[in-house]
Amino acid sequence: MSSLDMGAHIIDLLNSLEPVAMVAGKREFSFGEDELSLRAYEAAFPVIASNLHDPLTGNNLDGISNTLLIQQHGTRLGFVAVVPPITHQEYNLQRVDVLNPVESIISRAEQLRAAGADRIILTYSCCYRDYLEYFAALDQLLHDGVIDLAIGKDEHLLLAEHALDSMHPQHIWVTEGDQVALVELNLAAASGEPLLLEWHAESMNSYAPDPYVMQQVDDYNQRLEMLLNEEIGQVETPFATYQDDVRTTENALGNLLADVIRAHAGADIGLINGGFIRGERRYEVGDRLTRRDIMREVPFRDQIVLIEVSGTTLLEALENGLSQIEEIKGRFPHVSGMQVTYDTSRPVGQRVLQVQIGGQPLGVNQQYRLATRQFLATGGDGFDMFIGQPSIRYSGQMTRLVSDILMDYVHSTNGLAPVVEGRLVDIR
Repeated sequence: MSSLDMGAHIIDLLNSLEPVAMVAGKREFSFGEDELSLRAYEAAFPVIASNLHDPLTGNNLDGISNTLLIQQHGTRLGFVAVVPPITHQEYNLQRVDVLNPVESIISRAEQLRAAGADRIILTYSCCYRDYLEYFAALDQLLHDGVIDLAIGKDEHLLLAEHALDSMHPQHIWVTEGDQVALVELNLAAASGEPLLLEWHAESMNSYAPDPYVMQQVDDYNQRLEMLLNEEIGQVETPFATYQDDVRTTENALGNLLADVIRAHAGADIGLINGGFIRGERRYEVGDRLTRRDIMREVPFRDQIVLIEVSGTTLLEALENGLSQIEEIKGRFPHVSGMQVTYDTSRPVGQRVLQVQIGGQPLGVNQQYRLATRQFLATGGDGFDMFIGQPSIRYSGQMTRLVSDILMDYVHSTNGLAPVVEGRLVDIR
């Protein structure tokens, strides 16, 4: 649904649940800063992010709160929340800067104390490359009394037992997607005494559905059924789209997507990133494909851009795409019109060994017409080398979403038969 309304229905549902506040994580930027700002104004509750800065206004992103101060049973609780710095790169932020989270926590906590806060609670989502170092920094803030409680969550980061055991006792960490932390606080505790009494994780699925909210959900689902359940084709070759499949190696659907956008734009070559593919499932021969399946695989509202790049720029782009394979990051490249031989045992920046384009060796000074996502063309996922490259106008329609173009392809062929054919070869 969010790929259609950019998250508006999520705010509608949350307004019914009446939370005290919402913490902005990196995925809130999936549709850009402007859409997050609009969603924040639609919310009947504050949306908090304490380390965002808009240079145009000298303040936070419009509609987003720096902090929150509330009173519970005579105790004034101050809340700070931070988004990871990698948000700027992974979600290609165009306007706001992501400030150093630890420095931001310290300065915002000081402001809240000055405003009368008795206790400071940090809420955050992780997704840091050096997460253990970051956890240690948060634990030091707890030890120094800068904050009194930290609550973090990341269902994609499963911590080792020793890492959990070494965390500060006032540091809560939730690891499962359906879990919430039920926390009991000692609001009567004197300053310097522990705020957290105890906590445990509990599945949200254990709660009885609220009839009013379920009616809202049913209404939204009914609007989607007619469109999303329409069958558009059949799977003719097996393939999978789990993270490991699309972010570490050549992938059948990745190949097909790169081919589709290349053909649509009339380009020499095509390139997309593995993080664009989100279905997390396996398809078998004979599976019927619906519009829902396609939108689940490519949910982002992104368009195709046709740019002109030199062979040198293309090499830089491929090195960037191959730079974080070990971390299963979304920048991994899927290509069309080229074959890339690389070695992941080599240092980052020196992994590409050979590139063939149209059966010919890459010419470093030659210009190529490249079709890619708008997200990548504007520097997303570390593809900064594409920023400022000449954009080519052509007679085709470039305003359609990639998901719509893929649906048209499947519908016209009445099937989906992607294959792995040696476009990306790791010789390690």
